[in-house]
Amino acid sequence: MPHECDDCGQSFETLSRLRLHDCIDEQLGSVSEIDSTDESTESIEPRSDAYGYSRTELEETYPEFVGKLATLLDEDTDPDIATVSQAIAEHDRLLTRTATGDAPGGDELHTDLLFAYYEPLAEQLDTLVESEGFDVLLEFVNAYDTRDEDDLPEVTPVIANVVGRSIIRTRQSKGVEAIPADLLAYLGAIPGSEDTQELHYEEAYTYGWGIGHLEHSVRDRLIDLAISEHKFVKIALNTAFYIDQHAAIELLERLVTDETIDTTTDMLGRRIDLTEFYFKTVGDLEIDAMAGPHAPPYWEGGDNLPRTVAVDDDVRQRIRNLAMEAGVAPDLPENWSLHYFEDDLLAEMYEERDVN
Repeated sequence: MPHECDDCGQSFETLSRLRLHDCIDEQLGSVSEIDSTDESTESIEPRSDAYGYSRTELEETYPEFVGKLATLLDEDTDPDIATVSQAIAEHDRLLTRTATGDAPGGDELHTDLLFAYYEPLAEQLDTLVESEGFDVLLEFVNAYDTRDEDDLPEVTPVIANVVGRSIIRTRQSKGVEAIPADLLAYLGAIPGSEDTQELHYEEAYTYGWGIGHLEHSVRDRLIDLAISEHKFVKIALNTAFYIDQHAAIELLERLVTDETIDTTTDMLGRRIDLTEFYFKTVGDLEIDAMAGPHAPPYWEGGDNLPRTVAVDDDVRQRIRNLAMEAGVAPDLPENWSLHYFEDDLLAEMYEERDVN
């Protein structure tokens, strides 16, 4: 269906053309004009806590700046493609302005804008996709593509969140081959980008749900990423074990036996054995822990995912043989448990990140 620009009135056949038409550049300098030295912002109180402004506080503090976005997110109105596309485009514009310094509030406002509208935009887009189907989501994926840009679009977390939800629901209800390959390619392109931040990774970890797809090889992409994205590969592999343990063990075997893949790396200020690191992906599979397969933030469906997996005897034996062959566990007892490979290192990584 055609998409109309709310600002200039032009109509476009695709969201990509709407997003990239010339009016966008003009809007960056004219939409919701407000200067950081304007007297309307001189009396703004500093943020009262480390969590930043909520959506309500943002709309009260910067009414001219976020007014249009607030109107588009009217919760009393059922989302339609025109409104959702305009809201996401406006969010992208506002984030771009704050990222480039062309707005009041600086970096703090950029963070507040991102998180205040992240969940409601994802919910509206997801509602739209569930009612209209994949074609709608693929339009957003193409319009805010992660594969053809030097910098990730500012609204990547919102789009990736809904992509992740759709991948999981489709895999559970129809099987892996029903997942559009473009959705997997979208998530798989996020790690490795120079612009990738922790929040982008948090959304992209859902990529592991695509293991075994014939048109888009998640295994091959993770092998490519093993050059530098060790943590991403490990978390995606852990999710893959919950979804398709036979495909996942094949990937683990490749990661620890392929001589072209590095076996050590620098992490947390020391040299880490990547063979042992990747083996930790199986450590919590049979434990009712908080882990389980990765799911997008804010999605209630993630609460219903399984927290354990019944590992087949043949997969367990392959893990044992591989561990002994790779020297990770040369003396496993007969009554050994997968818990032997419990992931203490990853917990340490998160502690280190939180401290810093």
